[in-house]
Amino acid sequence: MGLKEKRIIKAFQNEQYPALEAEINKAAGYEVPMDIKWDTLMEDRFSHIYHNTFPKIYFQPLIQAFKAICIDEMGVELLKAGLKNVIIVNENNEHSLGKAITFEEGVLKIDHSPVINADNVEDKANRIIELLENKLEEFAKTTTNNTPAAAAPTVSETPTTPEKTKTPQNQQEQATPLPNVSMAELYDQSFALACEKQEIFGEMVKGLNWSCDMLEGKLTYGDDKVFDIQVIGTYSENEKSWLWAWANNQSGIPETFLQSSLAMRDLGTRHQFQDLTTPKLQMDTDPGSYFSVIAVGVLQDSCYVPLTFKGLKVYVTVRSKEVDSKARTAPALICSHFTNLAASFRFPHKYCLQHYLTAKGYQVENCGNNILAKNGEDQILGIFDLKGNLMKISNSKTAVQA
Repeated sequence: MGLKEKRIIKAFQNEQYPALEAEINKAAGYEVPMDIKWDTLMEDRFSHIYHNTFPKIYFQPLIQAFKAICIDEMGVELLKAGLKNVIIVNENNEHSLGKAITFEEGVLKIDHSPVINADNVEDKANRIIELLENKLEEFAKTTTNNTPAAAAPTVSETPTTPEKTKTPQNQQEQATPLPNVSMAELYDQSFALACEKQEIFGEMVKGLNWSCDMLEGKLTYGDDKVFDIQVIGTYSENEKSWLWAWANNQSGIPETFLQSSLAMRDLGTRHQFQDLTTPKLQMDTDPGSYFSVIAVGVLQDSCYVPLTFKGLKVYVTVRSKEVDSKARTAPALICSHFTNLAASFRFPHKYCLQHYLTAKGYQVENCGNNILAKNGEDQILGIFDLKGNLMKISNSKTAVQA
């Protein structure tokens, strides 16, 4: 590589690459490890077009592929867990995509000529997508459980009422998810229903002062709204740490009010979720809402509430027949609720709607790229684009023959 080529590549590194790198990381949802062998990316006769060919050959296909893979939090976590490194190099002036782009042992390698077939961006992106879709899970030994982009709305320091007290045995029976499920999938399965429960409880206690007696397992709003609670865990902003209630030996909370927390630990044991079985976690961001959404969905508690005590945020779930009785059953309300969620949060629309409607007692069918759900005479149709984003949801009555 001569001085002229070195200067051209250096100019590309300084002027164009930072923006491309930012786009790659944005598409992936995290900082992607990149190993670029700049000194190999040369073709002496064509150095004057590097500014045009480098993006099309090496970087734009990555951006398009990561956007396709990371349309939801599940994709982001799988990519982060399974993609160990991206190597960009030109060793053989290769331009056959089957040989030029490979994915082995978690390493995505783009060994491509820096100038040949530059305009075939979509073909390169499709090659990367195919490799990642087929092999990512193989290389993802563990799923990283970060707090997802869509966090269920919390009730501002407001818990809910439970007159039902489930036994640990009953909880474990209800808390049996599908085999090989990931935490991200459990969260997405629970998200829409948990949001509904949060809204219902928030409406019930809006504007009321609260007090909490954890030794008695009671949360009170106003003068007479008393709810049974389960303590899930606490987050310390000062220490940047999460402590599960089942591991908090100094709290003195009776085990009767730790059953949901213990059930979460059991869930972690069955599915090898280390975040649920590690007593204390160091986390820069508060994972309480993330864990609580899963608890509400899997354990079928009525809702969750974050309570602030002396610099700690204590997460509790509520068990209340009154809250449960207010669940939305009218198809129009179900559609309206999900439409509002889709407009307010980033989450996998189609996947979440399937599980939300199933939890509501609907028989759900996939009709091409759409969803048709039936519950007696009630029918809900969800229409989605090719990426699974909601375009329209509507309800109707099916004809019933006498």
